[in-house]
Amino acid sequence: MADPLVALACGLSGAFLFLLLFGLSVYLLWRKRRTQTLYRGLTPTTPTIPRCTAPVLQTSESSSYGSGDVPFIVPPQFKRTSQLNEGKEGREYTEEWELHPDLHSQRGSLTVGSCFPLGSIRPDLYQLPEEPSEWALPNGSAVRLWFALRYQQEREQLVVSLLRAANLPIRCQSNATLVKLQLLPSDDRRHRQAKARRKGCHPQFNDTFVFQVSNGCVDQCSLNMSMYTVDHQKKHHLVGHILIPLRHSEIKEAAGEVQWRDLDNESDQPLSKNGDIQVSLNYNQSLHRLTVVVLRARGLQCSSDAGVFAQVSLKMHNQVVRNKWTSVAKGNDPSFNERLTFRLLPIQLDTAFLTLQLQQPSTKDPVSLGIVVIGPFMYARGRELEHWNDMVSKPQELVRQWHPLGSADTVQGPH
Repeated sequence: MADPLVALACGLSGAFLFLLLFGLSVYLLWRKRRTQTLYRGLTPTTPTIPRCTAPVLQTSESSSYGSGDVPFIVPPQFKRTSQLNEGKEGREYTEEWELHPDLHSQRGSLTVGSCFPLGSIRPDLYQLPEEPSEWALPNGSAVRLWFALRYQQEREQLVVSLLRAANLPIRCQSNATLVKLQLLPSDDRRHRQAKARRKGCHPQFNDTFVFQVSNGCVDQCSLNMSMYTVDHQKKHHLVGHILIPLRHSEIKEAAGEVQWRDLDNESDQPLSKNGDIQVSLNYNQSLHRLTVVVLRARGLQCSSDAGVFAQVSLKMHNQVVRNKWTSVAKGNDPSFNERLTFRLLPIQLDTAFLTLQLQQPSTKDPVSLGIVVIGPFMYARGRELEHWNDMVSKPQELVRQWHPLGSADTVQGPH
């Protein structure tokens, strides 16, 4: 009697589960069809976007970007119109650039304006003005360099746009041209380097560099730009340099405007009436060793039979740390080829300097033929400053350079 009851209960349970599943399936299908019917009843619409007729710019000079902000710029609209000129074959097209009025003041200058975030500049995409007053060639053999300066006070950054050069000597036109930029004085002795995009007498650079300098230090700094040509053996030959003292008020007044300077020309010819001296320098930071190689001199104003020696002095704050002398060599163009070494700590590189003085022995005190000072920005300028900076930045090389001799008083020689 129990077995038929169990079988009946199992049958009823199975039938109930089947009906439940069947009802659930019917309900799901009904919802699906209802949803599709609602979607078909919707009318598709296409959003219309109004045409932008003016660029969206950040016009506030004091605006700054946060760490999570992304500046958005709508480019200016270009309209192309065609017009048919009567009496001429074909069709000529003209392009109208409808720009916002605020952009006209930036025409022709590679400025880093507040509407362009730093790092997004592509100077080679901008058309520079071809106005004779700005691009006039220099007179004579002077080499001219065009550039633009702008100081971003909010970021404490000096932006230098190097544009082009003109009137390079014939001997330099077949070589690559580069310009090294350095902010002086600075703890960072590395050079920023711009390479010309083509060879010739009028190379173009169109590069932009950024120097970090605080607001209070702008008036104490100078910008040094040195131009070199690189021959087929990859040797650098100095063409000239310019040193620009920075003034915050002048940079703000002429922000982004194209400026030019003529380089102080350099050559391998004698530069001084007192003669010249050739020296090689090297500094080994790990050994704290400053090496001075006195090579030769030329154009000295002395008797050819008289002997000449060089006195090399390492000084610190105008106090002599160590004096060393070469042996005596004869002639108006004597050769020394002597190596002298000094101990110098890395922290002393900005306060130490060298003096090289050529002297003639005499029965009393030695007679000075000329002197040159080579050192950091505190003591030297021009090629003497450049030589010191190259020595620091090239620890693996003996950096060689000619220097003109200046006049000096009689000094005490070796005993």
